[in-house]
Amino acid sequence: MDRRDFIKIGAGATTVTLAAAAQQFITPQATPLAVVTPPPSPMSLSTFSATVAERQLVIEPVEKEMIDGKMVYMVFYFLTTGQAQPPLRYREGDLVSISITNNDIVPHGFAITGIPQATIAAIPPGETRLVPSFAAPVGGSYLYHDPYDAPLNRILGLHGAFIVDPALGTTVAGSPTPFSRAMHTPQIAAVFDAFGRHPRFPGDSWKPQDPARDKLWLFSQTDSTINARAASGVRISGQALIDAFLPDYFHINGLSGFDTAVHTSTASADLAAAEAIEPVGRQGQPTLLRVMNAGLCTHSAHIHGNHLFECTEPDASGVPYCETNVYERDVWIMRPMDRKDMLLPFERPPDIPVWPPKQEPFPLRYVMHCHTEMSQTAGGGNYPQGLVTHWKMTGPIYTF
Repeated sequence: MDRRDFIKIGAGATTVTLAAAAQQFITPQATPLAVVTPPPSPMSLSTFSATVAERQLVIEPVEKEMIDGKMVYMVFYFLTTGQAQPPLRYREGDLVSISITNNDIVPHGFAITGIPQATIAAIPPGETRLVPSFAAPVGGSYLYHDPYDAPLNRILGLHGAFIVDPALGTTVAGSPTPFSRAMHTPQIAAVFDAFGRHPRFPGDSWKPQDPARDKLWLFSQTDSTINARAASGVRISGQALIDAFLPDYFHINGLSGFDTAVHTSTASADLAAAEAIEPVGRQGQPTLLRVMNAGLCTHSAHIHGNHLFECTEPDASGVPYCETNVYERDVWIMRPMDRKDMLLPFERPPDIPVWPPKQEPFPLRYVMHCHTEMSQTAGGGNYPQGLVTHWKMTGPIYTF
């Protein structure tokens, strides 16, 4: 597949494509400025490590190519390196310092749900603001976003993952987890202690700092009509936007349909983005899925082949907590702004009894898709623009 590229557009500019799409709403206001093609910017958790260096984010309007080739107006946070919607990763207790420059023609803001002190209510066009410095909280998965003119700017693309690794993440028995020990419940500790020790879970424990065992699934949705209206200067927010929202694209980490997993035809420029989504490993190699929903739709994610352990979700203030009753789920609900850390155990499914007995060969591939009807039929068919990926078990447990 060709890389789903985007081009930055200068402040005040709208492209010919978007201007034509917006004619029914309002007359475009300006002649397009020169466009710049930024470097590839796959969303990858392995990009960052714990640090106290200042992160510099820039807000830019862009045209983003969708899965079907349509160019859609969006607005992203960028790192100065050019990476869009970058995951920001810290270690618990790190001093977090973030500056944000607004290169758009309308005000924007910044907030991290569950960390109220990390908020900038408004950044005027052309200006830079500093997020008040704060210590990275307990280990877990958080979501940053633009709260200004909510929820419009968030669904235009101004969101991303804020990941905190625990300072002390092991259980009392010594098993590594992605959560601070102070958060652990007996049930969560029992799940992570079971991997590599219990007969049901032969193989490995969960491995911290291994990008193959730590995946981000950041769900979002795009209504290209609303985006075109925003590009032309017509902005609606609040309940009016929620009532009008009818998405035609459904994303994981900004990708849709075929692009969300690695295929033999995946272009090299797309590999890092697809690999950051698709879980791949051997039997007995548990993998964490940091699942977030930055959009307005409620998703019903369904995974084949395994049941997942639901480990965390946020409380009413947005702070993540570990579950006291760890359900095994093959379907789980993701409401707007939900965050759930799900553990995929990489169990080999039992064979269906047949005669004569036949062992299914590796690799074993299983789909993840959404049971919400509109994401299944996006684009008028079976997931061409929808929320879908798959995971792959490449072989049996390592034997030495």
